[in-house]
Amino acid sequence: MSLDYIDGPKLKKLLEAGVETLFEHKEEVDDLNVFPVPDGDTGTNMYLTFQAALREALKAQDDVESILEAAAQGALMGARGNSGVITSQFFRGFAKGVGNTKKMGISEIANGIAGASALAYQAVRKPVEGTMLTVVREAGEKAKSLVGKKIKLEEFLLTVFEHAEVILDKTPEMLPTLKQAGVVDAGGKGILFFFQGVIEGYKGKTLKRKLAEEKPVIKSASNYTEGEVSLVDFAFQYCTEFILQGKNLNVEEIKKDLSPHGDSMLVVGDENTVKIHIHTNNPGLILDYAVRLGDMSEIQINNMVEQSQQRLEKIRQRNEEELPQEVGLVAVVPGEGLHKIYKSLGVAEVIEGGQTMNPSTEDLYKAVTKVPAKQVIILPNNGNVIMTAGQVGELTEIPVAVVPSKTIPQGISALMAFNPHEGLRENLEAMTRAIGNVVTGEVTFAVRNSQYNGFEINEGDIMGLRDGDIVCVGKDSSQVLIDLLKQIVDKEDSFITIYYGHDINENEAQATLAKVQDLFPEADVELYYGGQPLYSYILSVE
Repeated sequence: MSLDYIDGPKLKKLLEAGVETLFEHKEEVDDLNVFPVPDGDTGTNMYLTFQAALREALKAQDDVESILEAAAQGALMGARGNSGVITSQFFRGFAKGVGNTKKMGISEIANGIAGASALAYQAVRKPVEGTMLTVVREAGEKAKSLVGKKIKLEEFLLTVFEHAEVILDKTPEMLPTLKQAGVVDAGGKGILFFFQGVIEGYKGKTLKRKLAEEKPVIKSASNYTEGEVSLVDFAFQYCTEFILQGKNLNVEEIKKDLSPHGDSMLVVGDENTVKIHIHTNNPGLILDYAVRLGDMSEIQINNMVEQSQQRLEKIRQRNEEELPQEVGLVAVVPGEGLHKIYKSLGVAEVIEGGQTMNPSTEDLYKAVTKVPAKQVIILPNNGNVIMTAGQVGELTEIPVAVVPSKTIPQGISALMAFNPHEGLRENLEAMTRAIGNVVTGEVTFAVRNSQYNGFEINEGDIMGLRDGDIVCVGKDSSQVLIDLLKQIVDKEDSFITIYYGHDINENEAQATLAKVQDLFPEADVELYYGGQPLYSYILSVE
């Protein structure tokens, strides 16, 4: 008979059951992706994020608080793609909502789901309804409505799950792209598969496989060695960290007020509780400011120079003639040819990744710590990596900024605007402006049957995309490239750059180049080997 509460040991088993069920159905979730382009599939990204959470949870002590905190940290470090980042916020919010307890009943779980929703909405700059955010928010509201009712925990879980299923079925009515494709939201479906596994585990489901023993292998050009971290001189000496509790706290106002007094600042929370972390030379000023807003607890002030002196000395001895540059660069890039191009443009660490290969927060963090610079800029070069990159700054002791590049050409345009003699802020502004100066074209194949922009697309068809939007469809990559350029190039455009992928041989690429030069005689056309998978051609027009 199932217990009417969830303690630590039971929680670990339920997490395993939830992750196993998500694994069993991740391909089904992947297939719900609306866009027919090869992408960082939602089911796979969510599974890898959940798996990272489970791995850390199983290492924790057998109390609920430790398990949830470990799972939240694991999800943060293992988050992949936008769906993975949002999932990591669900874990953090759930842990915060449950709080310090030895076992979870209906009230604690309801608070956890509501907390998961609240934190995830805060993390997304422009929340969109009809997504996994909506599904979890509705689940939280339903769970809260059941608190105090005379029902068993199993009935509570089933009721919340069934309500979430109803909401998921309504997502096509909230998002026109879902309705057009005839599918429900993939992220919401993934969450429900995990929830389904938790319920089955609570009812006594037997695990089929040992998921925690699996660990995804991600290729990285950073060659990072576990435990090896790059250190730089501290501009601010004292790491000051505490929790502030009060009423009507304004997180954005606190950020604005504290930002002139240090760096590596992290201010997260809500109107009642805010976690503050800042590197400063005047901890007293920070505490004096905070005490006027509310009550402080868990105050920690560490002298980072003193703690790191020995390690810094070793690094100085090893690199006596190597001084860290002001701003270093990290980029996510697919294909050996593109790797070389990005390296030649000054990128210190290149991570293999892009479509279908979304690096995790941890992958990006490790690359950043390898860069011999006081500050680092990340070029994600993929819309599904931008949110993941945005989390890295919370984990590092040096300032990290993200240029929101969504394509390889946007990343290259940003690199052209990089000035090694300028600081982080100036480069971030210049590089971000530069990504708007280029039009990106891509030629790839359809991974599923679909209808989009009036096109009847069959699996295997070749598609031409302009800044991510499908504008032409055909059967031959080179011809689709020509058709795409005809729609992209204007009379004012002077430069066309083409990067051909690993599935295109050099002779074919040169023949295509000749056609493009004949078609656009007034433009300078350049051809490079990119070696990227999935995309026969990537091109830029300026």
